[in-house]
Amino acid sequence: MPVVTYIGRSHIRRAIDPTMRDWEQNRPVEVTTAWCDKYAGALGEEDFRIEGWTKTEAEERTADHGNDGIPDKGWNKKDIAAWLDSYNLKPAGYATKTQLLDIVATVMSPDGVEETAEIAEDIAAETTGDEE
Repeated sequence: MPVVTYIGRSHIRRAIDPTMRDWEQNRPVEVTTAWCDKYAGALGEEDFRIEGWTKTEAEERTADHGNDGIPDKGWNKKDIAAWLDSYNLKPAGYATKTQLLDIVATVMSPDGVEETAEIAEDIAAETTGDEE
C-alpha cells in the first residue's frame, strides 16, 4: 500500500479528498493505489512524499501523435504543463489535461499568433521610436 506524507511548511493542510481528514505535517497516511492514481498529480511534489507507488504506464508515457512538438491528446499532463511553461503560460489554479490542451489550441490558433505578432510589433515600435 502506498504511504503519503505531508512535508509542507504549514502544520496542517486541507485534504483534497472529501473522505479524508486534513493532512498533518510529517504524519504518514496509508492510501490505496487507486487513490494515488486519482489524486497524486494534484498533491505537489514539493509538499508531499509518496512511497510505495509508481505511476501507471499511461501516465508516464507521452506520445506526440502529430510528431510536431505541439501537445496533443497523446501527451501527459505534466509534459503539456511544461510546454506551456516554456511560453510563460501558467493556468491559475488546478487545470485538467483538457483545459491545458484548450490553452495550447488558443496559443497555436492563427488568431493567437496574429495577436501576438501585433503586440510584438507595437512593442518594437515603441522601443525604436518608429511609430506610424
